[in-house]
Amino acid sequence: MRPKQDSNAFARMMAQTDADNKHPKPDDGQIMELPANEQPLVRVSEIYGRAIKYTRTYGLVEWVDDQRVYHVQWFPAGQVKRVDRDSWRGRQL
Repeated sequence: MRPKQDSNAFARMMAQTDADNKHPKPDDGQIMELPANEQPLVRVSEIYGRAIKYTRTYGLVEWVDDQRVYHVQWFPAGQVKRVDRDSWRGRQL
């Protein structure tokens, strides 16, 4: 019997891999991945999400929009701000 496939998790993984390949500054150093239990809640402008990876000057943020669509995008580190759980207005994955 095959294990049940989680198509949402697979789609998120593929989106993250695609983002890794499209880093805006490829020579910015090794991409470091944060363990799931250490991913901080963050805000970038009006986007609330989680920081999941980083390089020297960029952070990879994942979030779900109001239509429940998953997004992942690199942002300059100076734009990524940590927020506490009470201030976070994002949607859970």
